[in-house]
Formats: sequence, C-alpha cells, structure tokens
Amino acid sequence: MPSRRLEQQYLRLLDFFPMQKVSTTLQELADQLHCSKRHMRNLLLQMQELQWIDWQSVAGRGHRSQLVLLRNAHQLLVAKADKLLDEGNFDEAINLLGDEKQLVTSLLRSKLGYSIRDEYQSIRVPYYRTMPNLYPGTPLRRSELHLVRQIFNGLTRINEDSGGVEQDLAHQWRQIDPLQWRFYLRPGVQFHDGRELGSLDVVASLTRCALQPLFSHIKQIYQSGSLSVVVELTQPDAQLPLLLSHPAAMILPADHASRSDFASRPIGTGPYQVSENNDWRLLLKAFDHYFGFRALLDEVEVLMWPDLATLSLTDKSASSTNAVPAQSAAWLSSSISDVDYVAGHAVNFTGKPSDLSSEMFLERGGYFLLCDSRSTHWKTIEQRRWLREKLNPNLLIQQLIEPIRQFWVPTGSLLPSWFHCMDAGISQAPHLPAKLRLAYHEQHPEYTMLANDMKTILAAEGVELEILELDYERWATGDAQADLWLGTVNFAVPEEWNVGAWMLGMPLLKNSLSGGNIPLFLEWLQQWRSQTLSSQQLVQNVVGEGWLQPLFHHWMRLKGPEQAQGIHLNNLGWFDFKTTWMEPE
Repeated sequence: MPSRRLEQQYLRLLDFFPMQKVSTTLQELADQLHCSKRHMRNLLLQMQELQWIDWQSVAGRGHRSQLVLLRNAHQLLVAKADKLLDEGNFDEAINLLGDEKQLVTSLLRSKLGYSIRDEYQSIRVPYYRTMPNLYPGTPLRRSELHLVRQIFNGLTRINEDSGGVEQDLAHQWRQIDPLQWRFYLRPGVQFHDGRELGSLDVVASLTRCALQPLFSHIKQIYQSGSLSVVVELTQPDAQLPLLLSHPAAMILPADHASRSDFASRPIGTGPYQVSENNDWRLLLKAFDHYFGFRALLDEVEVLMWPDLATLSLTDKSASSTNAVPAQSAAWLSSSISDVDYVAGHAVNFTGKPSDLSSEMFLERGGYFLLCDSRSTHWKTIEQRRWLREKLNPNLLIQQLIEPIRQFWVPTGSLLPSWFHCMDAGISQAPHLPAKLRLAYHEQHPEYTMLANDMKTILAAEGVELEILELDYERWATGDAQADLWLGTVNFAVPEEWNVGAWMLGMPLLKNSLSGGNIPLFLEWLQQWRSQTLSSQQLVQNVVGEGWLQPLFHHWMRLKGPEQAQGIHLNNLGWFDFKTTWMEPE
C-alpha cells in the first residue's frame, strides 16, 4: 500500500500538470515539490513501480525528460480502495469512496469468484443482504440455517445422502428406558476459541432449547461425568436422536449468553469459524482443530451489498475490467431476485437465464399464505375457501411477468411430491368494503412483487390489501396484527420430518395452524412425536381447513466455478463448504 505522503506528492504533480503529459527536468520537478533532486528521483521510481507514471529520463545538460501521469485523482482513489478490499479493510475502502455507491458495487463485484494462493483456497459468493444473526435457537432464515450448520455441531447430525442420523459431538448414545437417554461425548473437541467441550456446555445448550415447543417434553438434562449427559423426558420419543440434530439443539459454549457479540460472531465447534461479520462481508475460515475431517476450502467470503447483483449494465462506472466471468463465479439463485436475473443485471457472473446451471432442482418447500386465526375474516372455512379461490397459485402465476414464470411452480402442498387441497364446498367473500392486512418480513426480493399482484387481484373484488413489512424476528414470532402472513420455507434432509418440526416448532404458526385451538395443537405435537400422526397427515389437516395455503415451489439453482469439485446444491439453496475444493488449472 503506497504511503499517504506519496499520494499527496502525486496529486501535487497532477495540479502542476493537468494535461498529464509534460516535457520537464528532474530539477524542475524537485523545485515544484520543494525537495532535493535525489529525493525526487526516489519519488519517481516509487511512482513508476506503482504504474502511476511513465518517466523517460534523458541525460545531459539542456535535455528534457518526458513525464506522463497515468492516473487521475479518481483512478488513484479507486486503486487505493481496490487495494484495501484485497487486504480485507472493507470499512476503510467503502468510507474512502463515500457516496459513490455504484463504484463500490463495481469494485465488490470484481472480487467475486475464487482464488488459489500457495495452495490456500478461497471462494467469494455474492449475497443481497447482511446476516447479523447466526445464533442457534433464535428465529433463523434459510441461509442462516445453512451457515449455523457449518459453524456449530449437535450431539447428532443428518447424513445428507442417506437422510439418516449419525454421530456428531456424541460418539454413541443409549436409551436407558423409555424416558431416559444417555449420550457419550467425544473427548478433546475444541470450540473455536480453544476451550474444550464438556458436558456442562451440552447441559446448558439443551436446557435452553427445552424452552421451545418442539423440545417441551425434555424434563431435564444432567451430567453423568465430564463427557456424558443424560436427557430425561416426560413423553417417550423414539426419534430423540433425530430431534437433537435440529439447528435449535446445536451445542454452544455454556457462557454464550454473556458474550455480547455472540449473534454476529458466534463460537462453535464446527468446521468453520466466523472471522468477520459486518455490513459488507461474512468471512468464514476453516477451523484447523475441527474434530472431524479438516475442511478442504480454506476460506468462504460472502460479500453482502444490496446492489451487488443489480448494477445497471449501462452504468459508466462499471468498467469492463471489473467483470467477473460467469465460469469463475460462485452464484446461488438466492443471491439475486428472479426479476433482476431474467433482466440480465448480473449476467457477467450468473450467465444468461438460458444457460444451464451446475445444479438445479425444485425446492423442498416454497411460498405460502397463512390465515391468522385471530383475524375476524377467517372464522369459517367458507371465508378461507374464498381466499384460496381468489389467490389460487394457478391464477396468481399469470400475474407474474412472463420471463420468471419458468422458475415458479404452483402447488397445493409443502413438498413437490405431495398433493393436498382444501375440502370442497361453498365460499363466502368478506363483507364489503373489506380491508385485509398482509405481513411479510423485510429483505426478501420477491415479496413485494407477489404482494402487489395479490393487491391487484383483491382490488378487483372490492377488497383493499394493506402491506405490512416487519423485521424477521417479529414476522417469525407473529408479533403484529395481520390477517394474512406471506412467507417461504425450505426443508433440509430428511424433508418429511422437518416439515413436521417446522409446523409444530415455528412460533408464527402455533396460534393459527389449528385455528387457535391450542389443545388440538398440543395433541398434534404429542401424536407427531409418538409417530401416530405423520407430517403428511398433519399437512392435510391444516391445508384441508385452509389455514395454511401453499403457493409456489421455486427452482433453486447453483453455478459454481468450473474448477470447483465436490460442490453440490442442498435443500437450503447453498453448498457444503467443507467438501468443496478448487482444482488448480
């Protein structure tokens, strides 16, 4: 990085020679900068090494040398910001550029892709929003759910290929009796801060998650030695090892609550540790002391800038030198809205919509509408049936712009392989004039489009739709007065079990899935735990009554660099970092 003093000297030369090309002598330059000829010669050598100038020196009295200034003040500023970004000084670089938002976007986009330096492999992925909360057991969105699985471990985990439960922090477990289980911990497991995992960390973590409905049958957890814990239940649960693979049951340091920045800079035992997490980037580095196989990819950097993928192709500040070839970029379908994608706003790193993705499949999950049982508009099934008729996904998709319809599939259920529908019968419209309030969470690129299409359809029926945008935590907990909730969900492997876990564990759904009948909801929870009520039957109960109305499945896509090996799209729209690596050219 050139010194600030050298930059000032160069800027003074620009002031003296605005045409940027001049015939001069070493003495004249030294006089202009008020320094000796010897120092001036050193300055010119430094500037030439940085490619700021072209200096053609001519020896002999009376002969004049040629000086060409190759950078203007703006280019010098951009070069400095670019260097700061390479060094990871994002705050300093972005502050340096000030209000030049498009220039920041262009520079960040130039950093996408992958790099291999002395066998150190890193990959940079674009994303449209920040991720300040990576705290297991709190409301987490799809991408955060993926990331916590890279940062933390549970007592058990799911084999992504088979969908079965396997050992993680617990190397073995045993059911003592129908209500007691003992789990044996691996010795020598380290947290990212170097402290060893002990049974007290497990006791603290599982006691915390026992406060949530999904884990409410956990009576107590206690130590049975420094590397063993016993989980005592109030209700038999043959699938407890599966339940303990849930993200809410990830094992945290016992003192996690006292760490002020734990949500953004969490400490886990997983293959990746959070090195940095701010408004510009999330930097994950491979944890060398991970108890499993050390991750192959050394560094994953998620560049987070709202306009990263939507810089206009006609913008003059987006130099062609800042383009990232599509074959060298890593890109997720969730990195950019479908509207921007089909418009070609990010074609330089996503490729054209007609190009084949590395991997593509219909999401296990999708968009949905939830009728709030507290609303006066949905007291009868006839009213909920009217809503399904008017906002039927087969009709709603006709309102979407044609180029993106190929990525949306109307549905009647939560998984593509399932089919559910409302019970047939008459419908009843709200008493006119009617006003409905629809709530969705902020920072989702498709919600505004969907909500506006719904508004248009309902307006033709004499119904006004008011839009309420909430932060994610308020949305996930249902903390607002709304008649309808618009959302989206994706289910990790094993999908069917996770459907039930979401329906019975998501705070937003608790008061509405059973029409506000909490005893019925608790009965479903007990039946689901005992496996007398399947997730598919539960969905039929809820969809049949019209409380939950599935809308669309979305085609998820992944494009990785051509050199990427072991990179596979998962149900959460990401890829497993630790099994991905770059084959050198």
